[in-house]
Amino acid sequence: MDITQLQATIGPVSGRETTDGQSHAVRMNRNGAFLNAPISTSFQEAVLRGRCFTICNVAGITTQAGLSATTPALTLYNPASPGVNAVIWYAGMSFNVVFAAISTVYVAVGTNTAAAAVTGTLTTIHRNCLLGSTNNPAVTPLLAATLPAAPVAAAILGQGLTGAVNLLPNSQPLGRWFNGGLILMPGANLSIQTAAASGTAGTWCEYVWEEVPV
Repeated sequence: MDITQLQATIGPVSGRETTDGQSHAVRMNRNGAFLNAPISTSFQEAVLRGRCFTICNVAGITTQAGLSATTPALTLYNPASPGVNAVIWYAGMSFNVVFAAISTVYVAVGTNTAAAAVTGTLTTIHRNCLLGSTNNPAVTPLLAATLPAAPVAAAILGQGLTGAVNLLPNSQPLGRWFNGGLILMPGANLSIQTAAASGTAGTWCEYVWEEVPV
């Protein structure tokens, strides 16, 4: 019978943060048991790499009715040239002006990677999730956009309602953690769109994404 002996280090591996590519022994407690425990939040390592970004519009917009190639809503476009995949962590929206009609709120995507480029108003308020990092995104976040074609609904965030918002005890954002379940290849785009137009200048959108070299 073959026997494999695994040797471990008692206590912390080191007193400082290690870097990619370093090799360390597994850990063991003082009673001889191996330690296997999370030591950071789910996305901390990705953020520390400096390639994660967040954006939300700070001025309310009015969405158009139905899935449209012309959208005033916050849009992410992954250009064909930078050579990254945009891994979507989170997409969400909120509103403080009621919709004229009850509306489904979609995360919509354009998946024709050979289509014409998306154009629009570039944001200046996107931020690296590693706050203070000077790394800029390769993905283009747009405050309003013209897409090469009407997008396709990929996910439902919730509903825009007609009841008085000011009478609600608390209005939660309509958001969804995708945790990497949506990835924009170069040339693809993503936007939040609504089946019916939202209330005048009363809608806000947000995204969190990571950029991974192709």
